[in-house]
Amino acid sequence: MRRAVVSVTGAAAAVLLWCAPATADSTITVRGTDFPSGIQAQLSFVGCENPFQRTIEPLEPTVGYGTGSAPAGARSLGWDLAGGNAIGSLHYVASMAATKVAALSVQSEERAAGVAFAGYVAPADVGTGAMWVGRSSLSAAPGAWRTVNAPGLTYTWVRWDNATQKVVETADAATVPAFMAAHGGDGPGFYTIGFGCDGTPFHMDALRIGTAGDVTTYDLEGLATTTTMGAGTARSIVAGQQVTLTGAVRDGAGARVPEATVILEARQFGEGDFRTVEVVPADATDPSYVAEPTTRTTYRWRFVDRPVAGASVSQPVTVEVAPAVTAAQQFAPGTDRARVVGTATPARPGAPVTLWRVTPKGPERVAVARASEDGGYVFEFEADAAAEKPYVVTIPAGAGNLAGLSEVVHVRPADIRR
Repeated sequence: MRRAVVSVTGAAAAVLLWCAPATADSTITVRGTDFPSGIQAQLSFVGCENPFQRTIEPLEPTVGYGTGSAPAGARSLGWDLAGGNAIGSLHYVASMAATKVAALSVQSEERAAGVAFAGYVAPADVGTGAMWVGRSSLSAAPGAWRTVNAPGLTYTWVRWDNATQKVVETADAATVPAFMAAHGGDGPGFYTIGFGCDGTPFHMDALRIGTAGDVTTYDLEGLATTTTMGAGTARSIVAGQQVTLTGAVRDGAGARVPEATVILEARQFGEGDFRTVEVVPADATDPSYVAEPTTRTTYRWRFVDRPVAGASVSQPVTVEVAPAVTAAQQFAPGTDRARVVGTATPARPGAPVTLWRVTPKGPERVAVARASEDGGYVFEFEADAAAEKPYVVTIPAGAGNLAGLSEVVHVRPADIRR
């Protein structure tokens, strides 16, 4: 993913911020690692022995379906760390006493080691830059998903001075309620739960934070995608011409989706369903396809649902097509009649084809013929033997095509008399 994870450095200052109260259980969908802004739930990346001391390593999560049904939604977030660090959930809270749920669900194919930390600002430490940090070792059995709820754990405690970045005091192991009772009562703080300490790959999902009846679940899902389409060259063509269909696939942050491909689908006039035309790469460059429709055709790009990202379909684009109409003069030997022949493509057998003489006052209809099986037509007509005249041929719209118009054909007197 492209979003950097969040560490707990500077927690003593951040925990003094209050979160807006919720009123009931709710679920927020997180796309990839794109958590919403705020301090209620984020990713953490901490050292397994000391949350503020971690080893630098590349963080490359995978989004997928994982093993077994995810605790929330369909997907989960997978990690494979080198060992010595832990990655997971981070929750800043305004009241440690009121927070009954700060949980993370985890699953691994082998036993996985993790750690939980609880940060607590005692009333006497407010404004001093000091806070108590408790540590609890975690172990996830292989196979099924397991939920770790940090407020219910027992921690060993040290008092941390943010100004000097040193431990200034230690205390015996205790639960959070017992420790607060011995140090002046409730205060703000944080919980973080993570795995990867032993380098075992694992999946995480369903970050939860709140109190009974007022818990927010963060469902880790695939990237949201948007697929768009454009007719890069034209929306209306003549049969035989080409149109370039362009498009794009982007995630919720506007970035390209890794290893993405899209399916170009088409529905011609008279067809009920879209059919597959081509599968086109859409990751390194935006998709493009050159089509040559012969009738009105609607196109769309489809990005198929996959582990890393959700499916999306572009808005359709319709390309209108006019028939290609040819017109040429032929000799009519031994007569004073003119002959104009041609074809309309695509063929529409029986469709009316009209010959027009072009005049300064507008077109004058000369004759009407019917298109043959292959779209051909023939006109023989009395022409002006004294002067050259321009003519055009038209075919009306129908059967998924626009009206067609030929180029001008000039009937010359000398040719009529041959």
